[in-house]
Amino acid sequence: MFKRFKKQFSEIKSEVLGLNESQNNVFDSVLAPVFFVLLNRFFDLNIAIIGTGFLVVLTIIYRVLRKDDLKFAFIGVVGTIVALLIARFQGSASGFFLPGIIRDLSIALIGFISILIRRPFTIYSSQYFRKWPMEWYLLPSVKPAYNQVAILWVAFLSLKGGLQVLFFNNPEILAIIKLSTSNQTTLILLIVSYFLGLRKLKNLKGPSVEEFKNNVSPPWKGQERGF
Repeated sequence: MFKRFKKQFSEIKSEVLGLNESQNNVFDSVLAPVFFVLLNRFFDLNIAIIGTGFLVVLTIIYRVLRKDDLKFAFIGVVGTIVALLIARFQGSASGFFLPGIIRDLSIALIGFISILIRRPFTIYSSQYFRKWPMEWYLLPSVKPAYNQVAILWVAFLSLKGGLQVLFFNNPEILAIIKLSTSNQTTLILLIVSYFLGLRKLKNLKGPSVEEFKNNVSPPWKGQERGF
């Protein structure tokens, strides 16, 4: 039983890592916020902005020299620059975290609405990566699994965004929240989502993607890998 679970976990982890292309980009999720808060704590806001901006430049140079894929890195760098500008114009270190708070709560709101209208946003995020037929996702024996996972993500993002709003005037606590919900936490949640989703699909006893494509008649084996 343990070997079976270990094998299944390895499969799930490899699947998720393949989808989560930006999981190695820790700059915008961990390094920049912590560096910014530390400089602000021991010096002042202007030094924190200049120092973090200098760190952005060094990071870009480092990634260019390594010939890294700059697609996700570019998004992170732009986000950091916008956060620094907001902090400068607002005159508060807490402003640095405002874009992330708006992003989290916006996604949570969109996710909540998608659940209400019975079109869970997790269907579209999965379809974007998997390119599976939309008709399969909308089957009554498939869609509830994606609805369940959507509820999980909406709860997580609402909690994360709500805590940041609650402690908005304390940049040190905001940095701790940011650090504790960084890429590694997101990766764990992706793995949990994958596991729960597959289990729900199995309980629903619907067709797998391939069975749906090939018009296989029931009883179906069901989706065994991929969510």
